[in-house]
Amino acid sequence: MKKVIAFVLVMVMILGSVCFAFGAEADPNITIVNPAQDTPVTSTNLLISVKLTKAETIKVNVLKESTTMQAITAPDGTIAQEKVLIYDSVFVSENFTSTTNLSFYTQKLENVATGNYIVRVDTLGEDGSVIYETSRKVTVKEKEVTEDVFAKDNNGTVNNFLQSLLKSIFGN
Repeated sequence: MKKVIAFVLVMVMILGSVCFAFGAEADPNITIVNPAQDTPVTSTNLLISVKLTKAETIKVNVLKESTTMQAITAPDGTIAQEKVLIYDSVFVSENFTSTTNLSFYTQKLENVATGNYIVRVDTLGEDGSVIYETSRKVTVKEKEVTEDVFAKDNNGTVNNFLQSLLKSIFGN
């Protein structure tokens, strides 16, 4: 009986100590400086800047998010539509190796379309395997068009005010 209790106790300890990981851990020595966290980009250029505070090898990937509809057949034969996220690779860097305890990797991507992107920095081991994965979501939006105060239309209130102010200062 003591052996059974000891066996059950050992099994509980083993199963209780198992840790489940649902995603790759971020590298504490890697910081994605740009694009900034929770700040949409309103340009067709995307500047990627990564700070490394340890001599490591990294690879930078930029993935564009898109959605597609997928048909799913239920056990009863009915067909339903499900939205599926797809990530297409937009940019993959060459391996970048830092030899100092402070270095930066920068890359400018031009002609970037509007949409949602993920900037992913993989920290590579000596054998090329991914040890850590650091990522940041970024949204590229169209730049909002603002009204030009000094537009050619001279009928605006602002233009009339400026003309009156200039006439009062300098005369006719």
